[in-house]
Amino acid sequence: VRTAVIEDLKKNSREFLNKDEYAIGDFSKEIDRRVKDEVAKMREKDEYELGDFSVVLDDRIKEMVCEMTGKEEYEFGDLSVEIDKRVKSEVAKFCGKDEYEFGDLSVELAKRTKAGVLKYTGKDDYQFGDVTKQAIKNFTGKEDYQFGDVTKKLMGNLFSGKNGKN
Repeated sequence: VRTAVIEDLKKNSREFLNKDEYAIGDFSKEIDRRVKDEVAKMREKDEYELGDFSVVLDDRIKEMVCEMTGKEEYEFGDLSVEIDKRVKSEVAKFCGKDEYEFGDLSVELAKRTKAGVLKYTGKDDYQFGDVTKQAIKNFTGKEDYQFGDVTKKLMGNLFSGKNGKN
């Protein structure tokens, strides 16, 4: 099997390189030649010149931006304007609005955070420390915290073998 694979690689290499003997760097040179030939074709030129690849990339990217924006001609800044428009549209949807206004995302996140905290604590109004109190209550299973409750619960979980349920 190994010999068959090696012979197949040699055959494919000869076909790719269009020569019988391989020398170090042949693949790199062949790939370079083929890429330059294709770039020259894209530029409708007989030979590749330094900078042609950059021009081709620039043209293709501008075409893609025009497709994205729906414009016929590219103008500097079109991509930034389009991204800004799309982000604002998605933020407006997230906030339940038709149009984005500065600060909408912060207001919506604050509103959702407050609702989540109130749901977690089971309270109608938040006071500093409520989340921590609820977390300790959930962990210890005790309504009122006393110094040492967390340590006792941890030690109980580690050494009781009851999976922490008392």
